[in-house]
Amino acid sequence: MSHGCNSCCNGDHSHMDDSPEMGVEYSLYQRIDKENLTCLNERRDGSAKEIFKPWEERLNMDKIVESDVDEELLFNIPFTGNVKLKGIIIVAPDDDSHPMRMRL
Repeated sequence: MSHGCNSCCNGDHSHMDDSPEMGVEYSLYQRIDKENLTCLNERRDGSAKEIFKPWEERLNMDKIVESDVDEELLFNIPFTGNVKLKGIIIVAPDDDSHPMRMRL
């Protein structure tokens, strides 16, 4: 698994654990302040708050967020405390509906 270590481990990535259980361990879902989460350009008000799910439901695509104005969705995702962001999972069909790029 490539993780951008810039040779910190001399190519030995055996210390990396990408098992599904790691997603549960590192999930920030409980730390998202959903009451104060905002999204600009969402077609249906409040739909952005519904797409953040617990790890076990991450593959459920019943609820989506779509842009109403242009191709951009601008999320402000506040957390209830200090967090260390290790990764982001975006689940979308393999078509033109998924994001082409993200900026943090």
